[in-house]
Formats: sequence, C-alpha cells, structure tokens
Amino acid sequence: MNKTISIAFIIIFNSVPIVGVAFYNWQPFEAFWFFWVETLVIAFFNTIRIVFSQGQPATVNSPVHLVYHIYKGFKYLMIRMVIFLFYSIFIITFIGFVANPSQDKSMVLKTILFQNTFFNLGLLISICSQGYYLINNFFRTGSFVTSKPDNYAAIFDGRQLVIHVAIVLGAMGSMFLMKNTSFGNYGGILIISLLCICKCIFDIFSTSTAEYKIVV
Repeated sequence: MNKTISIAFIIIFNSVPIVGVAFYNWQPFEAFWFFWVETLVIAFFNTIRIVFSQGQPATVNSPVHLVYHIYKGFKYLMIRMVIFLFYSIFIITFIGFVANPSQDKSMVLKTILFQNTFFNLGLLISICSQGYYLINNFFRTGSFVTSKPDNYAAIFDGRQLVIHVAIVLGAMGSMFLMKNTSFGNYGGILIISLLCICKCIFDIFSTSTAEYKIVV
C-alpha cells in the first residue's frame, strides 16, 4: 500500500509540468525550475532525517537514547543551498532568458517569486509527499533508529545527477529547437515531456531498489 501511494505521488508530481505546458503556457524554464526547487524541498526533509537518524544496530532492543545530529544536518543543508543557488543562476540565465527570448520575462520573475499559482500548487504536492514519506516511512516505522545520517548526507546522489544532466541538455535543446529550427512551437513541449517521463521512470525505479531512495 505504501509503495502504491509513493508511486501515485511520483506520477502526479512529475505530470505537473506536462499539465503546465498544455494548459498554463509553461515553457522549459518553468519545468526545469520546478524540478530544481524540488531538490531544495527534498534537501530540507533530508536534513530532518539526518538530525534524527540514530544509526543503532537492528538487533538492539533496549530503549534508544536519542542523539541529534544538528551540526551534520545544518552543514548538509548549507552545502545543498549553495549548490542550489549556483545552478539557479545557470537555469535562470540560460533557460529562462537566453534560450527563450520570446517568453515574457515577467513570467520568469513571477515563477521565481512564487507568484505562479499552478507552480506553487505543484510544489505543495512535493511538500505533502515528502512529509508523508518522512512521517510514514521514517518515523512511524521506526526506521530512524537504524538509519544512519550518512545515508542521506550525500552531496550528489543519482537523482541530483539526473537533474543536472537534464538541465544542461535542456538548455542546449531549448536554444536549438526554439531558435534554430522550424519546431520552435513544439520544442518546449517535447523537452518538457521527455524530462518528465525520464524523471518519472527514474523515481519509480528508485522505489524498487531502496526503501528510501525516493526521497534522497
């Protein structure tokens, strides 16, 4: 049941950009920014996991004396925020402005400033799903007792690498399809759809390879 709910969250969340481009005039920028802001949401919830992970052996049945890894969690969050801000410059500059000069620049600014209603709704889905994973799969099951802080503290994981590659290829693809070919009207739809499908497949595959891979 838990896995079914997780997969449902994945499909709904990764469908948001497709709905956005179909009904809300989204361009590649909104889609890439949407997934990139999601990494910050995940980093926040992983910080909580790092702080509360106890790393106790599974065979120990005695009461757990809680140890809070506040410094390690804070360090992880700060590093993730720096990475987020660094790539944000690239996304905003090359995908938001350079690759799509025809787009109303005010739309880019509205999205960045959380004035895009459908964009905000999609992020709310992400926050709710991550909250569900945290409560149900981490605290409620008692997994925080055996989980180790290092399980969530990786600076670059498989999911982030996929997003990084997609951002670079998306910027190049956007500039080529939307500026140098006759497919300009369909370039954004193609890029966003491919990104969403690939990311959805990756996220679903992750749920079958590790219990908490989906939220790392």
